[in-house]
Amino acid sequence: MGKFTGKFNFFVAIFVSVALILSCSKLKELDKKDKEKEDVTKEETKKDDTKKETKSSESRLYFCEQYKNGEEIGVSKRFTPGWLTVMIDLRPAGKTLGTGKVELRISKIKDEDGSDISEKIIKTVPFSVQADWDYTYFEDHDNLKFKTPGTYKVVCQKVDGTPIVEGQVEVVPK
Repeated sequence: MGKFTGKFNFFVAIFVSVALILSCSKLKELDKKDKEKEDVTKEETKKDDTKKETKSSESRLYFCEQYKNGEEIGVSKRFTPGWLTVMIDLRPAGKTLGTGKVELRISKIKDEDGSDISEKIIKTVPFSVQADWDYTYFEDHDNLKFKTPGTYKVVCQKVDGTPIVEGQVEVVPK
């Protein structure tokens, strides 16, 4: 019986060793797959980061207190009630207005507490421009006046309603 038990223990030891070797090789395969997934995820993250960087190279509609002597004075996303200058910069996207007439459609999208409201178009203001312009500003002390606090959306659009660029501004109480 002693010889049989010794041989049995030997076979069990070999079986356990083979099982461990196979398990370790399987773990290496799984680890390799995990690293490949990680590399793919990193690559996707890089692509997403590139997309984010690309976003900063898109057209912009933004606001300032006034445009004077080639300078944007008081650029911000928040203002107190009053008139504003609307700036349009299409240069980063390599675009132009592409039309001789545009409209600025002004609508209110949030009340003074910052709560979403049903979009309410306040007015549409027409302007004559040059089709090849890629950077311009709009001043109209009567029509580009934001009288009450809230968040406004301004869309620069072609006369047929095709949007060119849009932006938002928050008007806060004085």
